[in-house]
Amino acid sequence: MDVAWWSVLLLLLAGLSLLAWSVRALDAPGAVAAFLVGLVVAVTADIGWLLLMTVFSVVGAVVTLVGKRRKEGRKAAEARDGERGVRNVLANGLAAVLAALCVVLVDESAAMLAFATAVAAVTADTMATELGSLGRGARRIVPPFDLRPPGENGCVSWVGQSAAALGAVVIALAAVPLLGLPLHLAWVPAVAGWLGCQLDSVLGATLEQDEHNPRRPLGKEGVNFLASLVPAAVVLAAALLAAA
Repeated sequence: MDVAWWSVLLLLLAGLSLLAWSVRALDAPGAVAAFLVGLVVAVTADIGWLLLMTVFSVVGAVVTLVGKRRKEGRKAAEARDGERGVRNVLANGLAAVLAALCVVLVDESAAMLAFATAVAAVTADTMATELGSLGRGARRIVPPFDLRPPGENGCVSWVGQSAAALGAVVIALAAVPLLGLPLHLAWVPAVAGWLGCQLDSVLGATLEQDEHNPRRPLGKEGVNFLASLVPAAVVLAAALLAAA
């Protein structure tokens, strides 16, 4: 890694972080956290891995703005006018960082699949949340599967599920040129990422705190983190077993 490489990397990270802050996708501490997360990923793995996370960030910022007034009317819009902070950055990025760190510990191809899966899972969840809340109705993902307002924790809809599938597929396909992921393996992060979104809904329905269940053990960020960590860890373990 020469001076030119470091210069390009730092300028790219600074530019992306400042852009996210300037358009109010992230607050100032969140932008700093995003800079550090991106730095760890790029240094440990490659700039292509950083760019895949950037795809997630762009997609997330765009879908947050879709139907914003309608979501605000339903009280389903992202807090603080869509501006996200440190906790949100870590909740959505920490599993990917851990997968990237696995590059120095295990087979790179296995780490690559785990990383793509983690990013696919948070993208699927973000799209499901932001677009699913615009639907006409939703059902609890756990029994008794009763009808609930769109955007409520632990609820799913056809709109949200379709959006989740689209988000996971977008990341899986983007991973082919950016990570060098073989095309015939793109289905792995696509499917595992979508399943991670389902895990998020199950955890949201059973373990996430809300106004009706304040004593539950997980906050929103904890649910997001686990929903990306678990599928990434499963994919990593399966890839290592397959390569053994």
